[in-house]
Amino acid sequence: MGSLVHGQPTQMSTSYVRWSDVGGTPVADPVNEPWPGGTRAQLGTLGIRAVKVTESFTADMPSEDERSTLHIGSGVPVLRYTRRHIAADGRVVEVAHPIVRRGDTTIVDFEIELGDEL
Repeated sequence: MGSLVHGQPTQMSTSYVRWSDVGGTPVADPVNEPWPGGTRAQLGTLGIRAVKVTESFTADMPSEDERSTLHIGSGVPVLRYTRRHIAADGRVVEVAHPIVRRGDTTIVDFEIELGDEL
């Protein structure tokens, strides 16, 4: 899967869901991609409620395939990350790996809530 902004590719990714969750459903049929509302909406149609997302990041220089797909030069770094959707029961219900974005135009922004206890 890829993302386009003004006709330019900005991301490439592959997502995996559990066959035991999606087998025999419209979610398993690639003709339904891209799914309106994305992964959470897909899983929601099956009664699976994702309540948490975790992501792990690395940065590196792009592979030849990444340079070609994202239309970037060999000197432009990329961010590679893995995203996991986790259901209310703690199961990992989707893994997107790798998600690859060009590093020169991507902003990663986090908000971390800290409790009052020390």
